[in-house]
Amino acid sequence: MLQVTEGKLEEAKRSIQWLQRKEDVNQEFFSMKADVERQISESGTWCDMVRIPTNRNALKAGVFVRLSQQFCGISTFATYTQTIFQKAGGNLSPQGSSMIFTGVVAVFNIAATFFVARMGRRTSYFYSLLLSAMVLLGISIYFFIEQFQLANLEKLNWFPLAALITFVITYSLGLGLVPTLMLGELLFPKHKLFLLSVSSE
Repeated sequence: MLQVTEGKLEEAKRSIQWLQRKEDVNQEFFSMKADVERQISESGTWCDMVRIPTNRNALKAGVFVRLSQQFCGISTFATYTQTIFQKAGGNLSPQGSSMIFTGVVAVFNIAATFFVARMGRRTSYFYSLLLSAMVLLGISIYFFIEQFQLANLEKLNWFPLAALITFVITYSLGLGLVPTLMLGELLFPKHKLFLLSVSSE
């Protein structure tokens, strides 16, 4: 899209051919060219964000992916990291458990960049969302049983820590990375500011 904006049409066409892995990309190329020309002609106001269907859909998608990232449970795991480590038999300070958690998240987020690029953003995001939800369901059931003492869970003290590690992995596969990448690509620069201001609230 940047190459089309800068008038490098042949380079843009070659890029599409390389990405699509085919020679005949005229339909995709002219569609992108028309889209860029339309977006350049727009004034870039809040009204355009709501009035134009493509911008409106991009706004919905941007808000959805950001909300799914914020409400996926990562903040809860980060808050109760020390409790989870203690349940597994550890005796770490809040600082130590927080550092371990943050370090593991950072390592897996870096590793996930290669996974996302290979698997595709939509697929990796979907599976990340699904697997993270399954982990959250499992840990919710565990703490529900523990709180109301419905069963003896002494032999399952390891489960919260295993769930934490699994969640960090599944979160990193898509939820941790894809929303941020998508927010930068959903809209043309004129409208990107509006999307980022809404989705960052």
